[in-house]
Amino acid sequence: MTIEKNKLQLPTIDDFHFLKTISRGSYGRVYLATKKNDDKKTKYAVKVINKQNIRKKNLIEQIVNERDALAIMHSQFVVSLFYSLQSKENIYLVMEYMIGGDLMSLLCIKHIFEKHEAQFYIAEIALALDYLHRRDVIHRDLKPDNVLISATGHIKLTDLGLSEIRNRRNVLYCKASLFDIVR
Repeated sequence: MTIEKNKLQLPTIDDFHFLKTISRGSYGRVYLATKKNDDKKTKYAVKVINKQNIRKKNLIEQIVNERDALAIMHSQFVVSLFYSLQSKENIYLVMEYMIGGDLMSLLCIKHIFEKHEAQFYIAEIALALDYLHRRDVIHRDLKPDNVLISATGHIKLTDLGLSEIRNRRNVLYCKASLFDIVR
């Protein structure tokens, strides 16, 4: 009797339905997306990065840093990375969607935070930075645009591309090596 092992079938980018653009960055766009075969219609934020652009702008290390930093983070204070995918033209980082937007947008709407709101956000950012530092990750691009807000009002840090990972022994390389990204 032969027992066939269940193989984990990783999705491809074709398994996602892109709904709309959430934001545009210096080297990519972020889209709101769902998995096509997901009855729950879970929403994801998919960062799409053109490989040719990152080669031209010499940003390969930044992309690898972001993927690596997100891959080792499992915290209530850092956005979750679900998949790191690639096609011939693009790299795709499939991340947790934060429905509350970012702190900068909230600040633009409110103009000024009440004292208790400012204390709350500062405390959560301090906890998030403490979490990163305990894992030897230095954010280096902390700004209101990179502080996302959950449906419950809590923060999560994002955009770890400029991060410094001091100890890479915790990083698990699966399929996408640096060579895979640039070819």
